[in-house]
Amino acid sequence: MRLFVPGAAATMAQWQGALGRSGLTLDDESLTSQHLGFRALAEWVDNDGSFGEAFSHGTVSAEEQHAIAAAGSALVLDLPVYLGAAAGEVATLIAALGDAGALGVRLEQSKLGWSVTHWLRSLEGGNPWMLYRCAVVVLQDHGVSRSCGMHAFGLPDARVEAPPSEANRLLGEFNVYQLAEEPVLVSGDTFRPDLETPRRRLERWPDDGYPPGHACHNPFGAWRLGAEGGEADSRSELRPVFIPALVALLTAAEAEAGRSLRRDEVERVTSEGICMMMPHADARQLERSRGYADLEPELAWRQWQVLRESRA
Repeated sequence: MRLFVPGAAATMAQWQGALGRSGLTLDDESLTSQHLGFRALAEWVDNDGSFGEAFSHGTVSAEEQHAIAAAGSALVLDLPVYLGAAAGEVATLIAALGDAGALGVRLEQSKLGWSVTHWLRSLEGGNPWMLYRCAVVVLQDHGVSRSCGMHAFGLPDARVEAPPSEANRLLGEFNVYQLAEEPVLVSGDTFRPDLETPRRRLERWPDDGYPPGHACHNPFGAWRLGAEGGEADSRSELRPVFIPALVALLTAAEAEAGRSLRRDEVERVTSEGICMMMPHADARQLERSRGYADLEPELAWRQWQVLRESRA
């Protein structure tokens, strides 16, 4: 997670003093506390006049936005945790930041910024819908709707072609299902939020909405919800996991070739790669610890093109 935190403090020294009184220790590189199980990387940022605009999406009141626009400075914090699993610790951190004069907190993965009070209510309430709406935004573009921000939870986003109101419902139901029940999903599974809604087949693809390195880029990719009436594929108990990842193998092969790989070359690397057969749940855990999703072997050529274009 990456948090943008504007506050009343105008200097690094003022932040250090205020945070110290709240039980946090801030140095030139990190923020720590005996009450937190992690060390957050920290960067001090002067107010360049854009703070108010960063909270201009209607998620804070006009009065709160005015105060943020006049903030003395801000901290950018990189937290080595996923939001769902560490909700309690993140709430502890945000409460301490509020006591130290934080005027709001923006999640950089989705660019959603809220007051400290709203964050605490969402994090401490135990309601996955509140947490989802606090952290994830849905974007529409040429008939396709997609969520943005699920990587803050260590999960893929989702996209679907449907009218906006139906898309919002489907994406919300699907993503909250991921948050609340942590299902082990694989390409070829199907999803429907209720018995009256037709099933849609799922395929996992690389995120093509934002380039790698952008805060909004989801390294775990995005689930594509197919057309209504999709049927599930049969699923084996084990799945092949490339060691090293297929993405790494193709990246190395392309670097060695000094050019874009042809389809037959991508297929050869895929067929010759070393795999370990793992239960789906173990494969997901490995993916989360690695920090990104690999390509689907059956879709390797097409997905490699998507990944290459997003890197360009």
